[in-house]
Formats: sequence, structure tokens, C-alpha cells
Amino acid sequence: MAAALRYIGAASLTYAAFKLFEYASFYLLPPASLARYHSKRRGDDAAAWALITGASAGIGFGTAQELAARGFNVVLLGHLPAELDAAAAIIKAESRGVQVRIVVLDAITAAPCEIEAALLEPSLGSLPITVLVNNVGGVPIPQLTIRNLSEYTAEDLDRTLNLNARFMAHVSRILLPQLAANGPALVLNISSAARIGIPGVALYSACKGFIMSLTAAMAREVAAAGKQVDCLAIIPGDVRTQSNTVGLTPGSPDARQFGKEMLDRAPWAVQRGWLACVPWWSHAVAIGALGMLPRSVVLRLLLTEFDKKKAAVAKLLKQS
Repeated sequence: MAAALRYIGAASLTYAAFKLFEYASFYLLPPASLARYHSKRRGDDAAAWALITGASAGIGFGTAQELAARGFNVVLLGHLPAELDAAAAIIKAESRGVQVRIVVLDAITAAPCEIEAALLEPSLGSLPITVLVNNVGGVPIPQLTIRNLSEYTAEDLDRTLNLNARFMAHVSRILLPQLAANGPALVLNISSAARIGIPGVALYSACKGFIMSLTAAMAREVAAAGKQVDCLAIIPGDVRTQSNTVGLTPGSPDARQFGKEMLDRAPWAVQRGWLACVPWWSHAVAIGALGMLPRSVVLRLLLTEFDKKKAAVAKLLKQS
């Protein structure tokens, strides 16, 4: 019996060491190439296209900048025309020769028929899109955004679900056939460390868990169909953006830095057969550490963070 326990213990330690090495080595790899997704369509010279939702600001804009820098033409999807125009102008100035198109859709209010009409419009539907970044998301609640589920109105609930889950599911449903036809293709679905269930943003957290499951199911469906569409959930921690400035962890990357690291790491994650990836190494350390702590400690930490962010948001609103 003692020998069996020693064997099990040694095997467990060996496995743990292997997994630790696997994840640590991931962040030591050089930046990966996106050349796999630059495949020419039908042998012509048209550059590949990428479509990014929530692309006028934040992680979406930073990712669009990085994709353009890597030679992709980009479709920027968002709901504010003026912001989209400004984002397009910046990208064109940074990456000479890159084409930029704009799609105006409100992820919260757009009906399925409107989403289909916009994405299947002939001039867009004929593009050799090989990268889709489902980035749009957030907490679309006015005033105090950190609140308990019981404090949500029915409208708050529907707006949050629409923005963070419904819209990306429709976009994926509509574009997957086009991506498969243009493959090899890549789908990056932006989840969040909040997927574990963060007090104060219960619905947002639930939607990020939904993204994890949907991504895994999409990846398995396209693999079963023999389609070359790589699907990967991306898990960020704190990222500094124009709408996320309160209570951030020191050293949090900005949107452009995160977008670059995500594109540098994603192909390696795909090669390893992963269905999810934490691109920023310090996010991975924090998430990993949280997963190893006792539940009671995790609960105290989350409640402390909840109180801290709620106070910071309240203070910010009071000053404005």
C-alpha cells in the first residue's frame, strides 16, 4: 500500500512539473507568425482580411492595429461611426497600403436580420476574411456598474446578455461558413478572468463562461467537419482601456500591448491543441495562483476586490 501511494505521489508530482513547464515555456517562445492565415484566395494576390468587433476602442482597436501591422486588411465593426472613422484613419496612417472597411452595428440592439444583412452584404461577404476577433463586450449599465444581480433591471439584464453573448454568437454563426471557405482561418473569442464568477458583475461573468464553452464547441464542430478554422478563447485579466481605468492591477497592459501579445501567442496555443489561452504572463500567474488557493481564501479575495472596485467607481461618479 505504501509503495502504491509513493508511486501515485511521484506520478502526480511528475505530471504537475510537466504542466508547469508546459505553461511556463509557452511565455518563453518567440512571437508566432500569422502566415498560416494569410493564405491567398483562389491563387490571387488579395491580402487576407480580418474582422474585429468592438473595434473602435480598447482591445478591439489595439488588435486591429496589430493585425494591420501584420499585413491584414481590416473590417472594423462598432456602433459609433465617428469613433470608427477615427480608428480607421489611425490604422491607415500607421500601416500604409492596408485597406480598412467599417461596419456600423449596435451589438445591444441589432436584430438578427440586421446582423445578417450587414455581414452578408455582397461587398463584405466576398472578402477573403480569414481572421475573426469577437471582442465586443462590457457592462452596459449606466451609473454604478458594479452591482448585485438583484439590483439589475430587466433592461440591464437583456442589454448585458446581448452585448456579451448574443451578438458574438450571431456573428460566429453567420461568418463560420465564410471563414471555412477561406481557410485556414482563425477565430479569437475574448473571454475574461471574470469567468470564474466575480461578485458585482454576475451577468458579465456568466457571459464570459458562455464564451469559453461556445469556443470549445465551435472548435470541435469544425474539426469534426474537417474544416480548417482554429477557434481559441482568449482570457485577459486587467487591461487598461478608455473604459477600464478604475482599480487596475499595477503593471496592467494597455490595449495595444495586449493585442500584440495575444496575436503573438495565439498560433502557439493553437499548435498545442489548446482551446483557451491567457496571453499575458502576469495574468496567467494571477489566475493560476487563484486556482490553487482554498475556496474560503478566494471568496475573501473576491469580496475585497468587489468592495474596492465598487468604492472606486462610486468615487469616480461623485467627482464627475
